[in-house]
Amino acid sequence: MRRHTRTWKRSGSAFVLMTVAALVPLATTAIMRAEPKDRAENSLAAQLDKVLTGYADKRVQFGGCVIELPSGRVLYDHNGEQPMIPASNMKLVVMSAALDQLGKDYQFKTILAVRGKDLVVVGGGDPTIGDEKPARASGKSITAVFHGWAEKLKASGVKQIPGNIVIDDSVFDRQFTHPNWPPEQFEAWYEAPVGGLNFNANCVDVSIKPGPAGKPAQVSVIPSGAAVKMVNQTVTGKKHSARVSRTKGSDTIIVGGSVARSDRLGPVTVRDPGLHFGQVLRSVLVAQGIRVGGNVVRERVRVMGDGMPENSHVVAIEQTPLRQAMSRAGKDSLGMMAEALIKALGHKQSGAGTWENGSAAVKMFLQKAGAAPGAVVDDGSGLSRKNRISAAAMTQVLRYIHDSSGFELLRDTLSKAGVDGTLDDRLGGPATRGRVFAKTGYINGVRTLAGYAQTKAGRWVAFAFFYNGAASTRPLTQLQDKACELLVK
Repeated sequence: MRRHTRTWKRSGSAFVLMTVAALVPLATTAIMRAEPKDRAENSLAAQLDKVLTGYADKRVQFGGCVIELPSGRVLYDHNGEQPMIPASNMKLVVMSAALDQLGKDYQFKTILAVRGKDLVVVGGGDPTIGDEKPARASGKSITAVFHGWAEKLKASGVKQIPGNIVIDDSVFDRQFTHPNWPPEQFEAWYEAPVGGLNFNANCVDVSIKPGPAGKPAQVSVIPSGAAVKMVNQTVTGKKHSARVSRTKGSDTIIVGGSVARSDRLGPVTVRDPGLHFGQVLRSVLVAQGIRVGGNVVRERVRVMGDGMPENSHVVAIEQTPLRQAMSRAGKDSLGMMAEALIKALGHKQSGAGTWENGSAAVKMFLQKAGAAPGAVVDDGSGLSRKNRISAAAMTQVLRYIHDSSGFELLRDTLSKAGVDGTLDDRLGGPATRGRVFAKTGYINGVRTLAGYAQTKAGRWVAFAFFYNGAASTRPLTQLQDKACELLVK
């Protein structure tokens, strides 16, 4: 089980380290004269094992690995070769594959063009258009891109669109949600669909305000013009129990309960990302004084891969760097960002952005990185319980990227301990704050953490701590954090 000249004997719930010399009295004295660095590493391994295996739940499976960078020397290994469910650590794999296969300078591209009487939008799979968090950080509205397009249309003399708004989202397939995601969680933000055109992470919110007592409250959808049908079942009352849901397989949003105060409910997923994009665009154009005569329709417009037909006039091209999608996937664990990455990988490799092609592309990357044995790639976000990768393979992925020009980009798009993302309230002590860069992972029964840590001496290590099968995973988070505290000493 171990990769060092040491053996482990279980005593109660803890591991006791025994040197080979203790087991074989006549063994070479080299072990007795171990270098200080070797003794320190043996001590680190023993401390890590005591912490990471210090759980009472016998159903828990644990796989852990820590390696020195850039050498790859194994500092700790406990069932490191065992493939396990990674949960959202699958995002870390997909982000690494995107850096390697798409390149750190890759940009998503969305094209706005006029073709005859129609306005055409050709998507490139960008998952970040209308994304609320960066919009809020920059002081812009989520529809800022659409407002910019309206200004460019008016500047070019376009005052009306007599025909349709044509959306071409064919860069990805129209399987918007993965078949192996939990079916009962379809309306949750972390299970948002993904398409070749996406807007506001493919979710909507609902604004509610009380009306006269006993009467329905005022409800409105955010963003305005979204491709949903609102059903208002609220009543204004003294208690506040407002709720929102979407009917499965439809665009119907139901708002119900008693409303006592103004509130914002959601987010709730939409059914069709492309139509959602087109309808919100249409609403913005009309609000900006550009009349639209037709409807939002879907049609393949692109020719020869990503080319545009000769009878079209390009009005604007929106480009978004890979970093933006990676940051939302890594720091904030936003699943649809990772799903856009895996489908973009599939499109690059096979010309079609599907989960099947994307999974094949990620497997090719894992083979290239020397991390493929036992790996199963089913989706990009880690929601599927069919995903598998070992802790040792994960650290090999991290080592591979560490040795590439994309290391700083990957590191900086992971959550920074005690600073931002899903680690903003973890590892915030003086020893670890800002020195652990990692991806968290959680689904039912699974708690994972993997990334980079920098020691006080400035040495980098890659680590992966995976737990599967737990009845309660919250206590395991504390064990992961204690282990990281040991790593940075």
